[in-house]
Amino acid sequence: MGGYSFVSVIALFCYAFLMMMFLAAEKNRLIERFLALMMAMICWTGGSMLMRFVFWPSYEFWYHVSLAGILLLPYLYILFISELAEREIRTFDRVCFLLVAVSFGINCFTGVFLGPPKLVQTGSKIRFIYHMGWPIVWLFFLCGVIVLRALWILFQEYEKDRRKIRQYDPVAAGILLLFAAHILLTFPVFNGIPIDLAAGVLNAFLLFYALVKKRLFQLKMLASSKVCAGAGLLLALAFFSAMSPYLMEFFNRNASIDQNAYPLICAALFALLMIVLTAGWRAVVRNVFVREEQFQADALKNFSAGVSMSLRLEDILEKTVRVIRDTVGVQHVDICLPDEKESVYREVYSSRPPHERPVELRRDNPLLLWLEEKKACVLLSEVKDMEEYKGMPESEKKLLRELAVQCFLGLYGEDGMSGVLLLSGKDGKKEMSPSDFSLLESIGSIASIALQNAELYEKAYREAMTDELTGLLNRRRFYEVLNEEFEKNRDGSLALAIINVDDFKLYNKLYGAAKGDLALRNMGEIIKDSVGDDGIVARYSGKEFAVLLPGFDAYAARTLAESIRGQIMDMPLGVQDYLLKTLTVSVGICAAPSGAATASELVNNADMAVYHVKHNGKNGIQIFDVQVQGEPASQPGYANVNVYHDYETTVYALTAAIDTKDHYTFSHSWNVAYYGMELARAMGLTGDMVEIVRQAGLLHDIGKIGIPEEILNKPGKLTEEEYEIVKGHVEASIGIIRHLPSLDYVIPAVIGHHERYDGNGYPRRLKGEDIPITARILEIVDSFDAMISKRTYKSPLPVEKALEILETEAGSQFDPALVSVFVGCVREGRIKPVLGDGTEAVLS
Repeated sequence: MGGYSFVSVIALFCYAFLMMMFLAAEKNRLIERFLALMMAMICWTGGSMLMRFVFWPSYEFWYHVSLAGILLLPYLYILFISELAEREIRTFDRVCFLLVAVSFGINCFTGVFLGPPKLVQTGSKIRFIYHMGWPIVWLFFLCGVIVLRALWILFQEYEKDRRKIRQYDPVAAGILLLFAAHILLTFPVFNGIPIDLAAGVLNAFLLFYALVKKRLFQLKMLASSKVCAGAGLLLALAFFSAMSPYLMEFFNRNASIDQNAYPLICAALFALLMIVLTAGWRAVVRNVFVREEQFQADALKNFSAGVSMSLRLEDILEKTVRVIRDTVGVQHVDICLPDEKESVYREVYSSRPPHERPVELRRDNPLLLWLEEKKACVLLSEVKDMEEYKGMPESEKKLLRELAVQCFLGLYGEDGMSGVLLLSGKDGKKEMSPSDFSLLESIGSIASIALQNAELYEKAYREAMTDELTGLLNRRRFYEVLNEEFEKNRDGSLALAIINVDDFKLYNKLYGAAKGDLALRNMGEIIKDSVGDDGIVARYSGKEFAVLLPGFDAYAARTLAESIRGQIMDMPLGVQDYLLKTLTVSVGICAAPSGAATASELVNNADMAVYHVKHNGKNGIQIFDVQVQGEPASQPGYANVNVYHDYETTVYALTAAIDTKDHYTFSHSWNVAYYGMELARAMGLTGDMVEIVRQAGLLHDIGKIGIPEEILNKPGKLTEEEYEIVKGHVEASIGIIRHLPSLDYVIPAVIGHHERYDGNGYPRRLKGEDIPITARILEIVDSFDAMISKRTYKSPLPVEKALEILETEAGSQFDPALVSVFVGCVREGRIKPVLGDGTEAVLS
């Protein structure tokens, strides 16, 4: 009896401890059914122990309690396994339970199957003798059927998902162990050996292991306050019970200790022992069990926070690979995302060194279809005997072998599997554990949501950056790409071609807007196909396309533009009487760095080239380039016709209008036009640019026609309100010029002639070379003429003093390179300063 009693105490301690831990865990039905199993085991073990102690009310009572626990165990296993497999309890299972309950009730009153043992006392020793007849076979048969039923459920679940064998193995092993131990007890050789209790304890810990692997119980709960205190109490009780005889012997030997103090001393020792054991339990658990789990939980939390704040695909993929490698311990992770065009999953990110053969798996791969259906991790070793693996192409099998892939992890979105991860190199080829599976599935769920958000953002971004009609980049995105490419190609060349459809408004009137939209779509396709991967195509405006060509010079761009122009002219329009209006295009080309110093200049100059083609009869190509100083304005290959002659009368009419309002503004405008024209020539600009600067100089202050004369001719300093009115002449000038489309080429110069090089000017606060060069020229010559002219509110400055001010303000208000050229021209006599009365100024 002593051996049984000792093992019973240990068993009770283990069952109570497991119950205490799971009572501290979060509740669910599986935990509740595990606790029911533990209660049955406590009834079995505790009843057996109390029976052997012949405890009140009688040993027969405790025998029946123990037998009830044993008979309930098989059915409680069915409940536990059914919940583990997420299946409903069947009628057969309920019938089995009813038979067990009825058989137990009959046995309680009759003992027909297995009655209470006979108590035999020899001196101080107590023995229990069992009399087993053939009716006991019924109990074994009934329990055996229920056990087989539980094993059959496990087998069915394994057939559904073979990777679950690792999860169900501990449960099946515990059932078989427990059943086998009770069968062995029927043999006399095992009489008196507590193998049933030992098997019960081992079974309990196998169940505990299964739940831990399912991550229903986190190991960090072993360090919770409740569990630590309970463990300390149980350990203290066990230790104190074992040591109490030695303690009493110590007290008896020391007669000097007052017997009344014994309880107080024992209580103090017990409390101290409990405190020490509780602290020791917490320290051991935290260092042995909790550290890795806590690390994984923290890593998962940080990963979730990191990817939820990112919408960049590359960043999400990099974080996903890193957290898998850090927590699961794999060496390599390959992420494959779907390529809709080719119906494959193609590698987009890998932790491996660059390799020649990237991973590529067909979307109809049987194994991936199975993975999509199961929505879970799967080990490659577990599916090699499955039909899904055998149905894979040999080339893909070979690739998986070469990469030493061990595990697949699917990423799932609303429309099915949105990606697949291939994992390999787990801790020196060790396989994944169930806890690794659970962690990977959590990572996969978080990554799937993050990738879906990134995809939605990317889609919205593409739609925001794409022209709805043609599918090309829109104007906003074009300018972003333009600035990026300009920076990339500062040491190379970058060409821009602007393709403007001729008379497109007339085409829409002849054939309707629907045919016009179709024509634009077709033109967009022609341009996109012609450019291919050599450049970027955008719909620049309603009837204009922009083609950005990195690495192209102006003449290579012209060759491509000729091809596009010819294809558009031959384009089938799909309309009747199409000869009434064929479609042609006017193309303007500019290339940096020869034709522009900034991205904005590149666009402005290409636009200017388009205007030249329009003014020369349309349906042509014009290259804009900066004239080389000292060479004639007209060079071979340039259509440099004086297209501005037709607009001279308009310009003179406008300047005459301002003369009627303010004679100073009239003469000032002529002076600015003269200075600006000469500075443009000195800078080596083309004849076209020189003419644009001249006309812009004449028109730059045309907006002052709307400013009251008392403000224009006020002798004193202007108030803030009056100064704001004067500043408005820039917008007023543009308001006048924009109604004359034939003169809109001067707008960039006029609108920017009060911008400052340091960005503190008005009206747009442009800075540096973002200000068009024509506007930077006007800013210098406008200020120079204002300084040397007499006004009602100031006296003229000497020419040399004005030049010194220009040099002082170079780099802040003025372009330093232009100032240097202008000052040099004035001092060398190439530019003659003119006073307000029309006389030539003398340098002092």
